[in-house]
Amino acid sequence: MCTYHLIMSSDRALPVTPVTVLTRGGTTARFDGVRLIVVRGRSTWTVPVRALEYVELTDDGAIRALIAGSADSADHGLGAVVDLRGPNRSAVEAFFGQLSSAVDRTPSAADGHALVRQHVRAAGRAPLSPGLRKGLRVAGLILLHHTALFVFGVIAVGYPWLVLFTVVTTGTLGLAGGLVLWRVGRRCRSLWLLRRRGIGVVGEAVGHVRIWSKGGHWWEFSRMDFVTVDGRRMKGVPSVVTVWSFSDASRGRVELSYDPENPERASRPLTAGFSLRTLILAAPGVALFSGYVVTFALFLEV
Repeated sequence: MCTYHLIMSSDRALPVTPVTVLTRGGTTARFDGVRLIVVRGRSTWTVPVRALEYVELTDDGAIRALIAGSADSADHGLGAVVDLRGPNRSAVEAFFGQLSSAVDRTPSAADGHALVRQHVRAAGRAPLSPGLRKGLRVAGLILLHHTALFVFGVIAVGYPWLVLFTVVTTGTLGLAGGLVLWRVGRRCRSLWLLRRRGIGVVGEAVGHVRIWSKGGHWWEFSRMDFVTVDGRRMKGVPSVVTVWSFSDASRGRVELSYDPENPERASRPLTAGFSLRTLILAAPGVALFSGYVVTFALFLEV
């Protein structure tokens, strides 16, 4: 595989120094005409062309590069000979052609091993995405809740297997219903605050956040740009309520109200459709959470 860095001009793209890349078996090699860079795991070796005595293409399709000088005192860990392989013959030949040409026209150093530099990247965990971190926190809270409820149920009721079954089923469904009610309550609070102190302006719907859509924009919340009365420019603020109809109303000029104490709380006008959808969503949440409360009350009565 051969990658070229290009400079774009008004009439054509002109290739500059090619950077050849060869990857196979956990080793990635790059050559930019001046240095060979070998990456294996967390280790990266930089080998200047002057450090190589010669390179050859073996019968089995590998590139073998000999580092000049004696490797007895070398501590870079790359060895006296660097073997490189590629995914196919064409990639190997392209890489070999670039590397061998540079080695042929560059005098070798007496001790090439002294020119080799190794860098070991510190071990570290990949950062978790915000969604994954949130999911782990929720899972931890659910586990803590279920454990506490199970211990309480065993102490109050006995019959560990019956309590465990009740906690896992009723407890999980109850928490799901509670989550729905929490989201509904948060939106209702936002609408109440906007009703109480919101300031109306004209903004621009620039996109949407779609939670669920089938046959129409049932749960599509506009993202809006607007300017507050004190001149603050707000970008991509999600609306508290969904678009007003089944048509595509995710873009264009819109009337909205925002909270002057928190301009990131803003909404398009409330509609009967959104209110009905919210009630439909809240109904199963009430049923599930009520069953959870009843179960917990029974534990208290035993």
